[in-house]
Amino acid sequence: MSKGIDIKKRKGSVTVFVMIFFVTLVSMIFIFIDVSKKIAVNGSTDALASVWGNSILAEYDLNLQKRYNIFGFYGLPSDVNKKLDFYAKESFEEKKYIDYEGVSSSLYEYSLANADVMKKQIIKAGIIAATEKFIKPSKEIESAGELEPGTIRNQVILSNLPSSGSSKSISVSKITDMLKNADSFADVMKKTGDELFEKQYIFAYFKEQSNSKDLGKTFFQNEIEYIICGKSSDAANARSIRNKIIAVREALNFVYLNKDPKKSAEAMAAAQLLTPGPAAIATQKALLAAWALAESINDYKLLVDLHKVPLMKSEATWAIDLDSVVANTSDKYVYTGVDQGQTYEDFLSLFTYAVDERVRLLRIMDLIQINMKYLYYRTFSLKEYSGGLRFLMKVNGVEHVVVKEY
Repeated sequence: MSKGIDIKKRKGSVTVFVMIFFVTLVSMIFIFIDVSKKIAVNGSTDALASVWGNSILAEYDLNLQKRYNIFGFYGLPSDVNKKLDFYAKESFEEKKYIDYEGVSSSLYEYSLANADVMKKQIIKAGIIAATEKFIKPSKEIESAGELEPGTIRNQVILSNLPSSGSSKSISVSKITDMLKNADSFADVMKKTGDELFEKQYIFAYFKEQSNSKDLGKTFFQNEIEYIICGKSSDAANARSIRNKIIAVREALNFVYLNKDPKKSAEAMAAAQLLTPGPAAIATQKALLAAWALAESINDYKLLVDLHKVPLMKSEATWAIDLDSVVANTSDKYVYTGVDQGQTYEDFLSLFTYAVDERVRLLRIMDLIQINMKYLYYRTFSLKEYSGGLRFLMKVNGVEHVVVKEY
């Protein structure tokens, strides 16, 4: 009797165990299904959101890209939200297991008006420019605006330029001091990495006074001069560069004259004729300064006519004689026939190197904005374009953050 009861108890225990195991197994299956569904939904949402972010980036302005190899899409966060919202609703609408709760985007830190954002793209474009494989803009482009090229007179346009309020200038005296102990400009300009590619970008995508580089129409002709000087007209930038080149050359030429015994003696002889006695020493220095200036003006004329000028002069490369110092006022120049040394572009390269990096970037951005306004869209502004986006999308209570950049 008791044996039968024990058997029944054991059978009952097994039944309970089997039931518990079955319930546990079913629960685990449901949990697994639920977790798998969440993983699948989260994975699908991440993948789709990434595609939608790429779709926004794919709307970059073609003219901006073709002209300057800069990628940026037009629009406000509200515009981006509408597009992302449309993509999400179209994808999730008929899926009952997906609860789409909205999207919020941010563009501020990716604005093309941000110098750091532009720097990344300029460096990438500079790397391409270094290979000389970039496509130059079409020369058939017609002006889209009412601006008269060469001078910005509209104060609203000036005040809305990226560099507005940034007025740091280069130190010509500092450059001259460095050059006095150098054998070439390369000894002074230690360009590496980012700075090298910025320089490549500048000299590939922008004109200069002596070389239009087959870049088609632009608002300024003296674009690299603008990057250095930041003046609102071609004429003002040309004058400013002229003064800088002459100032650098004058200091170096004055050093040469003082070191050359023959020319120093010649200046002293002339000084003694003009002001005999103790005053001759002061007169000699004045004559040497005037002589150095006359030679420097001649150097500038040689440079803009695509000749070269050596860093430090020699008897063979010195052009102006003392007798013609006062009379040397014509546009013509004296050419010694020795074409060695630095070019006009070398001087521009030296000056761009000396410009504060942030100011340099902002003035590059100025030129891009000015030319886009002049050639394509009268209301163009870099601050309305973005080089990336960040958005948060909420699905089934889970926040998905997506960051995309060009």
